[in-house]
Amino acid sequence: MLASLVATCKMSGVNPVDYLATTLHAVMDGHPKARIEELMPWSFAQTSSLAA
Repeated sequence: MLASLVATCKMSGVNPVDYLATTLHAVMDGHPKARIEELMPWSFAQTSSLAA
């Protein structure tokens, strides 16, 4: 499962370590389950590029 997640990050142009750290922090901070789509690697790539 972890290898699949890392591969998905790479296909989405996302650094897997940054993605995992940010996603785990969001989950620990109470990110709502109803908005889980926001935590997917392909969504992370879109929000990260806007923030840069």
